[in-house]
Amino acid sequence: MKILHLTSHLNIGGITRYILALTKQQIARGHRVIIASGHGETEHQLLALGASYWPLPLHTSADLSPQVFWAARQLATRLREEPMDLIHAHTRVGQVVADRITRGSGLPYVTTWHGIYRRRIGRRLWPCIGAYTIAISELVRQHLMTQFHVPASRIRCIYNGIDTAHYALQPHETLLQQYRVRWQLPPHRPMIGGLGRLAAGEVKGFDLLLVAAALLAERLPHLHVLVVGDGPRRPFLEDVARRLGLRQRVHFVGSSEDIRIPLAFMDLFVFSSRWPEAFGLTLVEAMAAGKPVVASQSGAVPEVIQHGLNGWLVPSNDPVMMAEGIARLLSNRAEALRLGQQAQRHIQERFGLERMESEIEAVYREALTTGCA
Repeated sequence: MKILHLTSHLNIGGITRYILALTKQQIARGHRVIIASGHGETEHQLLALGASYWPLPLHTSADLSPQVFWAARQLATRLREEPMDLIHAHTRVGQVVADRITRGSGLPYVTTWHGIYRRRIGRRLWPCIGAYTIAISELVRQHLMTQFHVPASRIRCIYNGIDTAHYALQPHETLLQQYRVRWQLPPHRPMIGGLGRLAAGEVKGFDLLLVAAALLAERLPHLHVLVVGDGPRRPFLEDVARRLGLRQRVHFVGSSEDIRIPLAFMDLFVFSSRWPEAFGLTLVEAMAAGKPVVASQSGAVPEVIQHGLNGWLVPSNDPVMMAEGIARLLSNRAEALRLGQQAQRHIQERFGLERMESEIEAVYREALTTGCA
């Protein structure tokens, strides 16, 4: 099968990791995969997997931007020269481009809805769901039906999958030592942390993580915090750390292409999101690495974690309870080890990459049978 993945960017983040993982497995299954996108930091990773890359003039998140129409024309011309069997669109802009290309052409497309989105008028009037849309959790499936009135018959709920063996493999100690020096991390200190884009509005709740760490300052005076990610919110968070008296114990290290490296330094992973999470990819990746986790009970997180069995859930937007969960697991190494082992086993059983690719391929075949929307 010739598959074209369409996205507005290839920057480090959850959607790009989803595309990278899916591309890797699809190529392993013998499919030909092309990525059409605006530029991003991970282009070289796609090429290393054996995928082809078609650059597009897409550097916008506005679905009515002139860039969208120009990209659609450019991509339509390219597709006439090199036809594909199907388009798989990601991000809102990618979905709009796919919809414009496929109208009247007979080329089917499917979409993945990676998040919980506001009911802006463009999405309501022009949802661009394709022949089928993939919801990455039951929460997203319900959101599509209730907020955007997408028929249940056109939604397929497929949980994200990851290469569980990859995340279970510890990076080499020599590499970790290099990063310890680069990031100026202290040895032999308890370390908690979180990963995600430091976006405006503090969707990922890193400020809650910092407040929780401050609440533990007296009980855990040697506790350090690792914040992995970058974005416009970083200066604000650095200021929060200073105001809380944590600046020497909070390490902002920017983005990391291989998140196993920062995870290796963490005794405990904290998933502090305050916005309803559509899935929680970094959460699943941390669990696959065998990390005990304390997570906000937000969105689809309870679809992944069973409290007390493979992780520790706390109420959303509650740094006090988050601090209590962190203290409980850091003070009880046996319980933390048990939760980490159970988490890893759970992810290996339910969130593997082969399972995701197989279910998505079945959606492709449905779309090829029924045609475009």
